[in-house]
Amino acid sequence: MSQKKYVSKFQMMGTVISITLFEPNQPLVEASYDYLQRMDQVFSMNRSDSELMAINQQAGIRPVQVSATAFSLIQDALHYSKRHRDSFNVLIGPLVKLWRIGFGGDQVPSSAEIQRRLRLMDYSQVVLDAPTQTVYLKQVGMQLDLGAIAKGYFADQLIQQFQQAGVTSAIVNLGGNVKLLGPNPLTTDGRWEVGVQAPQAIRGIPVLQVQMPARTVVTSGIFERYFKVGTQMYHHILDPQTGFPVQNQVDQVTIITEQSELAEVLATVGYFKGPQAGAALIEQYPKTEAVFIDHQQQIFVTSGLQPRHEGVYSID
Repeated sequence: MSQKKYVSKFQMMGTVISITLFEPNQPLVEASYDYLQRMDQVFSMNRSDSELMAINQQAGIRPVQVSATAFSLIQDALHYSKRHRDSFNVLIGPLVKLWRIGFGGDQVPSSAEIQRRLRLMDYSQVVLDAPTQTVYLKQVGMQLDLGAIAKGYFADQLIQQFQQAGVTSAIVNLGGNVKLLGPNPLTTDGRWEVGVQAPQAIRGIPVLQVQMPARTVVTSGIFERYFKVGTQMYHHILDPQTGFPVQNQVDQVTIITEQSELAEVLATVGYFKGPQAGAALIEQYPKTEAVFIDHQQQIFVTSGLQPRHEGVYSID
């Protein structure tokens, strides 16, 4: 009997979520939907009743008690912010709100406004108290924004839930974030093939294919959300040092690794560093590879991506 695919799609978190199973399991799909809806209620920056917004609204006023889930992810995000202080900052919320790129913003804020927001991004002003599970932002106007890490966390959790439910093969696609589980039932060797889309190419035509065991694939790029003033493009990847969109030669970075939360962080950090320094950083992580595409559409890959034939790479 030939193997079948069961694909479920739904709109959530401003993107299309897709879950692919290889045997019918409607209760699991519904549980996944319910889980993501709960996570949206915890972490959304666009809902006034989310746990994240409660922390932000009480900035400079009082600590806020949060769920174990929220506390854990905020703790992780602060850890990465300290480790990659030049490029990843979980307190970027005031800057994102100021620029509004992708949310109707189409003008460049004044330098004075940007400087005022940068002063609200000092993570030494965040107090986490594990015994009481509280989070306190010491200054009025500070804002946590977990947009650069949350989807990775959700993907990791969903795959874990699938494993606990006895699922052996699956694909979770959270829009720009893909996580694979187990062997691919549709190939003889059980390996997966994931296409990397070139940012300026027609949608659905990948610039290269990567054959690999089950991993996660996360892409960060500048062509989803941006505006132009004359010929100058202002994209949504903001520099926590300057307050402006990052100025470099990179169009996008794709990270392939085992943990999706880490992949989200490395996609942002890799974008900042560019192909040379970015690849050097990625090479330090085990079972982690990257694909960089620059403004000229040149492709750079890390050493673990072996070329097989035209446009096809393999990870052993």
